[in-house]
Amino acid sequence: MTAHGAGDRPTTTGDGTLRILFWLFTIPFLALAGAFAAANHQPLTLRLWPFPLEAQVPIYAAVLGAFFLGLLVAALWFWTAGLGGRLARRRSARHQRALEQETTRLKRQLAEKNRAPPAAAATGHDDTRARRLIAAGDG
Repeated sequence: MTAHGAGDRPTTTGDGTLRILFWLFTIPFLALAGAFAAANHQPLTLRLWPFPLEAQVPIYAAVLGAFFLGLLVAALWFWTAGLGGRLARRRSARHQRALEQETTRLKRQLAEKNRAPPAAAATGHDDTRARRLIAAGDG
C-alpha cells in the first residue's frame, strides 16, 4: 500500500488529456482577448474614488485588467481554501512516517527477542522440576 506524500500533486492521464483541454480553452480565449483589444483601443478615464486619482487607459486594458484581477483574487481564494486540507495531508504524512518508523523499530526488537534463546535452553537443561521441589520444601 502506498501513501500520498505531502508534495504529491494530481497527475494528468498518460495521454495528456488535461493538457490538451487546457490548450483547447486557452487558445480561443487568447484569440478573443486579442480581437477585443484590437477593436477597443479608445481611451477610458478611470477615477479611483475616494482618492483623487485618474488614469487614461484603453478600454481593453480596463476590461482585461479587471478580468485578470478577478482571476488572481479567485486563485488566492481557492488556494487559501485548500490550505487546511494541504496542512492536514502533511500532518497525516508525517504521522504515517512516524508510525512506520515505530513499526520498523518494534519489528526489529521482536526479531531480536525471538532470536535470543530462553534461559532454560541456554543452560541446556530444564530446571522446572528443581523449582517445584524447592517450592514444595523437599529440596
